Amino acid sequence: MMEWEHTRRVALTDDHLLPLINVVFLLLIFFMLVGAIAVPERLDVLPPSSVSAFRPNEVGMDIVIDQNGDVLLDDEIVTMERLVSTLSGEEAPDRIRLKADANLEANGILDVLDILRDAGVAHVQLVTVSKR
Repeated sequence: MMEWEHTRRVALTDDHLLPLINVVFLLLIFFMLVGAIAVPERLDVLPPSSVSAFRPNEVGMDIVIDQNGDVLLDDEIVTMERLVSTLSGEEAPDRIRLKADANLEANGILDVLDILRDAGVAHVQLVTVSKR
């Protein structure tokens, strides 16, 4: 009987393909996990750009203002009256991060800054996007 050589070669090439498939699946899983970390924002806000190297603090309360003037306080859309009552309460924060859309008129930010000043908030950080 004659032994066929091509059957032997096929078996050898399959052994070399398995580690490559394992690496591809590990990379796929890695990028799926890394890409899913960012939580989407409730309001579509594009902050203004700046050249500052300062990083915002991670403690405190977040206030987000979109280009229409809608205010989001810790993931909840609030009115200006509700913002005043929340910041005037006993649990008012002393640090606030303010993230406003770059297309928002200055009056929208000034109204919120007036409310923060009247509530006695000591530190307000304006969140921006760094220029590249």
